[in-house]
Amino acid sequence: MTGDSIPYALCRDNLMLSLFMASLLGIAYIMLCDGNSIVERLKNIFYYTNSGTPYNTRTGISRFGNFLLHFNTILYCTITVTGYMQRCNMIADGEHLLFSVFFATLFLLMLLTKVAIYYIVNITLFTGKQADEWNRTILFTNQISGFLMLPITTILILYPQTNHVIFWGYIILISVIYIYTLSIRCFNIIFNKSFYFLDIFLYLCAIELVPFALLWQATHQTNLFLMIKF
Repeated sequence: MTGDSIPYALCRDNLMLSLFMASLLGIAYIMLCDGNSIVERLKNIFYYTNSGTPYNTRTGISRFGNFLLHFNTILYCTITVTGYMQRCNMIADGEHLLFSVFFATLFLLMLLTKVAIYYIVNITLFTGKQADEWNRTILFTNQISGFLMLPITTILILYPQTNHVIFWGYIILISVIYIYTLSIRCFNIIFNKSFYFLDIFLYLCAIELVPFALLWQATHQTNLFLMIKF
């Protein structure tokens, strides 16, 4: 006689838990090897001079450290979306791995799309030094977003029934910090006049909304597919 199958939960997903634990070890490694460089770059987000070289070898992050930072960001975003959809019963048991791979691929494509869009626009509109530093800023800001995603990721793993208000409130907070950081950096590097605030707003809206629109559309179509299927 067999009993009812145990409902899926992130806290019982060995693959997700293994990747999550590996990411925590990766964070420890990054802080030990590249912690000073990360702190220096965080300082340079809010301070910039034309003679400054915030991305020289003194503040360089190792290639493996950069990979781990991007990996953590994509992993935490994937776990967060999968966990939220599982909490809302939008994914059937047995299909979580498929959708996790789908969203991980989606976030990776979104990152590559943003990098490509920024690179093309920046080398067209700005000087080589400005474009190079701004492109590096975009990558670093996305990497640091992974640290901000860690608390909500941990909560969804340990407490999958977290209130919707807490979930969306934290997501909105991360989005505000992300946009504020980009705005400050954009103002310091490119639009360094007080009357350029409107230009910053239009520039970031045009560049940031395209990848987010693609992500939203992909998520929306996935939700429609799940609603029709189930």
